[in-house]
Amino acid sequence: MALCVALQPDGTLVPTGQAVDACTGYVLVSSSEHAVYGLINQAFAVPAPEQAAGWFVGTFGFVVTMYLVARMTGAVANFFH
Repeated sequence: MALCVALQPDGTLVPTGQAVDACTGYVLVSSSEHAVYGLINQAFAVPAPEQAAGWFVGTFGFVVTMYLVARMTGAVANFFH
């Protein structure tokens, strides 16, 4: 559970009792919360241009390949028709 704390001049952290959404100091989170935040951040991160280009080329290449295979299969099937 997140906790709102304030940094004291001597370097210690003191809980403020404020709600997390109205915290004016620092928010401490547990390790499990931090792990979830990291996964969510990673899932919605903008991909690198090389990775995005790879997804586009791979998907486009798959569609074109399937079209060509279907076209050849249709030509062979029409030959026996």
